Amino acid sequence: MSSILASERDLERSIVGEALDHLNAACKEIDALSVHALTRSELHEVLSRLDAGEKRLATAQQRLLGRMVATETASPPRFDPAAVLARRLRISPAEARQRIAAAEQTSD
Repeated sequence: MSSILASERDLERSIVGEALDHLNAACKEIDALSVHALTRSELHEVLSRLDAGEKRLATAQQRLLGRMVATETASPPRFDPAAVLARRLRISPAEARQRIAAAEQTSD
């Protein structure tokens, strides 16, 4: 039974890794695009779609933070989550603490 759970976890990790690889590839593709030929209307559409994607990513980040906070309370942390988050996302420690607090409220 535990080998089934382990293989399910491995599959989930693989799926997450593939999704992140696709996201990185899409970002590189977008970065490489020439925007000089786009009309103002097309630029507006691209910006709207990027904004929608950014909101979806923020939602995913909040879910991940909620999970990190939930698993952290199960065992004592060996690190300061706010410090790690601030360093990883290149945000201030205060902003990191606010995001973690928001994720804690969402996970309740």
